[in-house]
Amino acid sequence: MTDALLLDQDLALWSGRIALPAPRPGQMVVRVGWSGVCCCDLHALRTGDRVTGWPATLGHEVAGTVESCPGGELPAGSPVVIDPRGPAHPGGFAGHVLIDAGQAVACPDGLEAAIAVLAEPLAVAMHAVSRIPRPPERAAILGYGPTGALIQLELTRRWPDVDVAVVEPDASRRELACALGAGVVSRDELAGRPPQLVVDAAGYPGSLADALALCQNEGTVLVVALGREPELIVPAGLVERGLTVAGSAGFCGELTDAVTVLAADPDRYRPVVTEAVLLDEAPSRLRELLGSPSPGKILIRP
Repeated sequence: MTDALLLDQDLALWSGRIALPAPRPGQMVVRVGWSGVCCCDLHALRTGDRVTGWPATLGHEVAGTVESCPGGELPAGSPVVIDPRGPAHPGGFAGHVLIDAGQAVACPDGLEAAIAVLAEPLAVAMHAVSRIPRPPERAAILGYGPTGALIQLELTRRWPDVDVAVVEPDASRRELACALGAGVVSRDELAGRPPQLVVDAAGYPGSLADALALCQNEGTVLVVALGREPELIVPAGLVERGLTVAGSAGFCGELTDAVTVLAADPDRYRPVVTEAVLLDEAPSRLRELLGSPSPGKILIRP
């Protein structure tokens, strides 16, 4: 048995205990150290979308330690992050998870789990930045949640001289952007000096149209937000201005690279984590997040 957050089909969220199968060879049990709250988790809490069985335990950003591994792929006590592109029982908002052994990515002993848990979202940001066709001199990010923050950090890691501006209505997120070295501007200020790259990390109705309008001719708009409202885009505008629109979701081979980057400079990424809650505190806190977003990444600890 293990503790877990359980989401019922009526979208009620509560703390409980669930059975955890014994691992077979080729599987392992990981004791969860920290789990990160993702916008996809919050969307599932609102709507139940993409949930395949009830009650559900969400959470796919997980760092922990190997507790049992019958096949010996990693010794017990090994620190790992979990590659979510495979089966896990339950999700990461639990005390333990059962995974295929191949989903575990080993972490250096010196990398604390509260930083290692950023590996999955950082891998997403690294994959997104790899979609940019050429290094920009100036970039703008619409929306500065955790994804926007990690994309800014990845842009400046790859190209230290890039000038990154942020458009964000929330005051606490603007403060985080300044703390992480980004400039904070209004859309009107940005329009006066269009950047070569605009990242839509906001996803509000009309954000893609705003990103296209704010981008310099022959520039790139990188779309990472999961906006769910239709947008009216005139194709001639893309053609005549020579704009490139690149979408990006998930990651390919970047998870191991993300662990390496975090281990090399953990303090650079530490400010992205702005709150931590215990598992039994999480139901009420997650409900609050549906109406009032956090400045940065929220972690849950079993």
